[in-house]
Amino acid sequence: MREKSRRGRLNEYGKEYGKYAACVLSGFALYGLSEAAGEIGDPVRDRVLVRNEYGGGDRQYELLVEGLENGKEQVEVTVPERKMSDAEVRKELPGIVEYLEGEILGKNSSLSKVQSDLNLTRTIAKYGLSVEWESEAPETVSDMGLIGSEVPESGKTVTLRAGLMNGSSVTWVEIPVTVFPEAETLGETFAVFLGKLAEKDLETGQVVLPETFDGRTLHYRSADGGGNGGLIFLGIAAALCLFLKEKSDAKEAKKQWEDRMILDYPELLLNFVVLTGAGYPVRQAWKKQVMDAESKNTVLLHPVYREMRTALNQMETGTPEIRAYGEFGRRIGLGCYIKFASLLGNSVSTGGKDLRRLLEEEMETAFRQRKELALRKGEEASTKLLIPMFLMLGVVMVMVVAPAFLSL
Repeated sequence: MREKSRRGRLNEYGKEYGKYAACVLSGFALYGLSEAAGEIGDPVRDRVLVRNEYGGGDRQYELLVEGLENGKEQVEVTVPERKMSDAEVRKELPGIVEYLEGEILGKNSSLSKVQSDLNLTRTIAKYGLSVEWESEAPETVSDMGLIGSEVPESGKTVTLRAGLMNGSSVTWVEIPVTVFPEAETLGETFAVFLGKLAEKDLETGQVVLPETFDGRTLHYRSADGGGNGGLIFLGIAAALCLFLKEKSDAKEAKKQWEDRMILDYPELLLNFVVLTGAGYPVRQAWKKQVMDAESKNTVLLHPVYREMRTALNQMETGTPEIRAYGEFGRRIGLGCYIKFASLLGNSVSTGGKDLRRLLEEEMETAFRQRKELALRKGEEASTKLLIPMFLMLGVVMVMVVAPAFLSL
């Protein structure tokens, strides 16, 4: 029985963990196959390093050498690419010349009409060759491909000699190019014309610009006037900053208003507890608080009384009392005032039952919120004081360190 139970557990383990074991064994098998394939196809084991064909670039090898003084050592070696033989250069010469003619064009469209500097490359990577240049007329086309300034209008043909070097020998080829003066744009031609115009009539105090040139009507303005466009972006930036400032000011004003409402909340509850305890109905207690605040001119300092005045006006113009309390809480939008409005509305519905007890419980919560707000305000004030403290610290450090540097 035990043997049967043991075999059952082994079968369960085999089903659960067998797939993981299969993955591990597959990894070992693949490793063994790759190592075997590497041994078979690795020319380094036969002491052979294979070069890349010409145009393929140098080849990097990382060798693991055994038999040196420290056992196995890793050695890196760079094997240059294979160079073309002289026979291969002669065989591929037409293709090499055609490829080289395309490489040296630069910004020109054809070697039969060269008007800008040539790109006389020093290497032909595709064939693994180096190139040396010689010009039969360096004053027209230099060995670096630069076009001279004295080129006749009719053009001049110059033969460039290119020496193709494969490392052991040089094969010379000739490439004819026809050079013309650099073509001037209409703007460059006009600039030369203006320069000549400005040199005339030096005794006069003005230079009159032409209205037309080459059959085109011209209009002028100072080029430095374009810098005024930055004023547009300055205006956009100012509008954006003003918008962000207004948003920030509105957010800060709302925060201060909410903080003021939270500070007023405990006093409002306390007055309600006192007045309702003295026998005032809810509406009369509400009205008395509003009238007292207005008589003492504290409405501006305590915004809650402005909202209470709005609710009182609604009740006096026919709005149901419960609805006026509910809108009062929604206008303020703070959770504590919404709850207060709900307590007053329920009190009106139930005839004031348990209102005093509920207000006293809410008053404890209100005083706790007021205390937390005062602590938060104190922390914010201490944080703001850090900036002048650091500034004063910097001034003190300068006063202490400056004499030491001056005495050096």
